[in-house]
Amino acid sequence: MKKLSFVFALALSVFAVQSCQKDEMPDPHAGKEAPALPAPETFVMPIQPFTELDDPGVVGGPQEIEGRTINNWGYSAANVLVWNTVLTVHLAIPTLAFFEAFNHEAEYQGDGVWLWAYEVTDNNGTTYEAKLFGELLASDEVQWDMYISQSGGFSQVHWYSGVTANDRSYARWALNFDPNNPRPFIDIDYRRDNGNGAAAIRYTNRIPGVPENGGYIEYREGAGAADGFDRAYEVYKAEIDNLLEINWDSVNHNGRVKDAEKFQDQEWHCWGTDLRDTDC
Repeated sequence: MKKLSFVFALALSVFAVQSCQKDEMPDPHAGKEAPALPAPETFVMPIQPFTELDDPGVVGGPQEIEGRTINNWGYSAANVLVWNTVLTVHLAIPTLAFFEAFNHEAEYQGDGVWLWAYEVTDNNGTTYEAKLFGELLASDEVQWDMYISQSGGFSQVHWYSGVTANDRSYARWALNFDPNNPRPFIDIDYRRDNGNGAAAIRYTNRIPGVPENGGYIEYREGAGAADGFDRAYEVYKAEIDNLLEINWDSVNHNGRVKDAEKFQDQEWHCWGTDLRDTDC
């Protein structure tokens, strides 16, 4: 009987060891390269098409050049710059941390997750510790999560998360703001046609409980941006349910704007290659 008990116990132990060995499957991602960091254009909207053409005083109000005003272009530029100012103030830290990631290598954490960990200092001399996690998903996507801590200040703030396609055809981001009381700020949606290079990016206001919630600015470029133009902006003001549309040519700089609230009509209002108002 003792011999039988010993043999039975030995058989159980061998079976248990074999079962554990079978359960310990190799990590399919171990030894592989980290996923490519998201392209900057999936995160940062270009504002330069208007700001680089801005002369001192132009955006501040109507001006006349040889008897012709630049109201149409100036009004368009002013609306774009309003969004740019808001984003510059609230996205300075996450944008700084995002771009710094390109200067560092990732370390594999297991289970298909990589970590970029580094420090970055802003122009004011404040140092931040950033941790960017990238997780490979079964759907040919990558899940991203950025945590930021400030030296002597806030700690481990989950500043943004997102999902990007491996073929870079789309990206979705959700950003928070106010590190001392983190809450939703904006959603970023990016899409790109890898066939013809047409691309679009939209920032949507997600701040809870404000009239502007649901408002957005969208930038499009390339084929299909607008009829006869290769660049376009849309600015939707949710608080007054009004859509501002801007189209322009990136080479010649002529364009047009439509805004029912501003112009009290549904017509296009144009500017020429010299930015001066002209008939459409």
